[in-house]
Amino acid sequence: MTKGWPIKRLGDVCEIIMGQSPDGDSYNTTGAGVPLINGPVEFSDESFGETIRSKFTTQPTKLCKKGDLILCVRGSTTGRMNIAGFDACVGRGVAAIRAHEYQPWVNYFVSSRRDEIHGKGTGATFPNVSGSTLANFELVMPPLDEQKRIIGSLDEAFAGLATAAANAEKNLQNARAIFNSQLQSIFTQRGDGWKEKTLEEVATTFGRGKSKHRPRNAPHLYGGKYPFIQTGDIRNAEHYITEYTQTYSEAGLAQSKLWPKGTICITIAANIAETAILSFDACFPDSVIGVVPNPREAEVGYVEYVLQAFKARLQALGKGSAQANINMGTFEHERFPFPSVSEQKLIVAKLDALSEETQHLEDIYEQKLAALEALKKSLLHQAFAGNL
Repeated sequence: MTKGWPIKRLGDVCEIIMGQSPDGDSYNTTGAGVPLINGPVEFSDESFGETIRSKFTTQPTKLCKKGDLILCVRGSTTGRMNIAGFDACVGRGVAAIRAHEYQPWVNYFVSSRRDEIHGKGTGATFPNVSGSTLANFELVMPPLDEQKRIIGSLDEAFAGLATAAANAEKNLQNARAIFNSQLQSIFTQRGDGWKEKTLEEVATTFGRGKSKHRPRNAPHLYGGKYPFIQTGDIRNAEHYITEYTQTYSEAGLAQSKLWPKGTICITIAANIAETAILSFDACFPDSVIGVVPNPREAEVGYVEYVLQAFKARLQALGKGSAQANINMGTFEHERFPFPSVSEQKLIVAKLDALSEETQHLEDIYEQKLAALEALKKSLLHQAFAGNL
């Protein structure tokens, strides 16, 4: 016992209502029946924010009440939570937890065990947490007055942490906005002698990657010494691709193409118009376009920055089909601004310096956000250990 406080099962101090999905034919978005809460789609961003109305059902099954804790119990979002903002039907993706006595104590307790709840999910492909698993979580139960005192302290501390986190997030966004603003201004306020050119006009090699073999996931294609870059690697890179998670074997290389270090990669499917520069020789599939600039016409870094600046336009060109995409044809008529190579190098040096400073600021603010999140977890741990 903590300070002599009794320890009880969550199921003994709460009613746990495991959701059950209604008949799909009863779903609607017109407001007929009662609201349906089935998972994060109906959640607001904050853990203790209130759920939102998205779908309704005319054949409700399990019901929650306004103020109940709504907990995700299925899939990768297991452990996420919100507060029911209204009486509703709960689908199978969530459980409603209703305290017999003091709801905030239970809410904070479940929040303190979020990672553990996620870890207790069973099922290899689609983990889920059962009602009995939730019911067997143990929590300390101090007297009601003590519960309220501790919750008051947590509310005050969390409000301060939320303000600090919002400020750090705003500073993070401002740092990125400053870089993007400078990037855009360079290419909109062009100097004398700038020329409009296509990528093909400034490249020695311009084309799509290759991955001819079907099926593409054949095991003998992989595990060799040749880096194989995919769209996710490009999306996650910061200007340069410096790491990879997959490699081709000799057989993989034979049905692909090895692009040289310094190639600019452009994604044309899924996450379109993401760009980055290879820091090593690598292969990539036909969902990526490669550009090897002619050094007499274009600086590698300059071309990548231009593509960053025109990213929104390229993405807009890719809209209109079932799955957004661009292709080689997109670039046949798209022209980009190019000053002399010497001026390109000056621009790259300026943007590199600004990018480095921006990244430094982003690192600081991201570390602050991580520290604030760690402090929240520490406060919760202290609260339920009787040390707050």
